[in-house]
Amino acid sequence: MTNSLPIIAAKALIEFINKTNYELAPHGDGQFSSKDEAISFVDSNEYNPEEPLNVCFDTKQGDYWESAEVTFQQSTWCIEDSGMGGLSASGDSIKDALVAFRSKHDATCGFYPVELFLD
Repeated sequence: MTNSLPIIAAKALIEFINKTNYELAPHGDGQFSSKDEAISFVDSNEYNPEEPLNVCFDTKQGDYWESAEVTFQQSTWCIEDSGMGGLSASGDSIKDALVAFRSKHDATCGFYPVELFLD
């Protein structure tokens, strides 16, 4: 399975994350300032589905954001932290994948992702 996030899946991710306490960022860059900025990026020539978007979340220690790459293949959403710990999880929905990803972290660690909240 290749790590990619097709445009249609990227837009679904943007719509979902916009309704949560999490954020999105392009691969290797800072967080988007708005949903419109994220959609414009995905619609532009700058977006490369082989360099998927990153979901960003605050951590238990507060005021310290981490991120993980989001990919989509067939009907499975995958979240992978290629940096610290290399943890990954998947699910049939974006929410399921994010909840599973958080559950793989050590709840006593300062880098533990904050709980996902839907607005």
